[in-house]
Parts: sequence; structure tokens; C-alpha cells
Amino acid sequence: MIEKEKLSIGDTTGIKILSKEEMKTMILAESKEGGKLDFFTGIKGHEYDGVQIKPGLFTTKLGVALYQWGRANFELGVNTVEDALMYWQEFKGREANQREKDYITKGFKKELEK
Repeated sequence: MIEKEKLSIGDTTGIKILSKEEMKTMILAESKEGGKLDFFTGIKGHEYDGVQIKPGLFTTKLGVALYQWGRANFELGVNTVEDALMYWQEFKGREANQREKDYITKGFKKELEK
């Protein structure tokens, strides 16, 4: 089919599916300070300040940042929440704590958007 439709010739749509290793490398790089997945630098010193997510639902700025990080992993095409948590643990250099697991999982599954 590729040869018949001449899909191997000419410009592509610009879409590239990353391998699992390429995805991990990109996520780790973009999670560093100033990267596209750095939701944490801007809240330094205010991680535990409360914020309202929606009527009647409050959390901390750290919770929101973790949620956003998990959501961004989903948006980028990470296959499973387990993969996202593995990337987080590698980024942090330690086991994820329960708060991190909960919020990253919620973000990956878009639980607060329902």
C-alpha cells in the first residue's frame, strides 16, 4: 500500500511518532527548568498555596502542577500512566510519593475535567 499510494515519496505531514525511548528523552528534557513541561518553577515558594479548581474543589498549586504534568504526558502520546510515572521517577531520581502518583494519574486520565 505504501508503494501503491506513494506514501514514501515527498513531504510528510510533519507528524512523527516517537519511540518510547525518544518520548522519554523528550519528556525528561522538557521537564527541566524552562522546558515546556516545567509547571513547577513558576510556583516555587508557593507550592502549598490553596487554589480552587472548580466550585467546591480546592487543592494546592503543587497539585495543579502535577496534574498539568500528567495531562501533558497524555497529550504528548505517552501510552500509559505507568509510563508517565516511570518518567517522573526518573526525572526526580526517586520513587514517586502518593501525592505525585495521585495527581499525575488524575491529569493523565483528565479526571478533573469531567
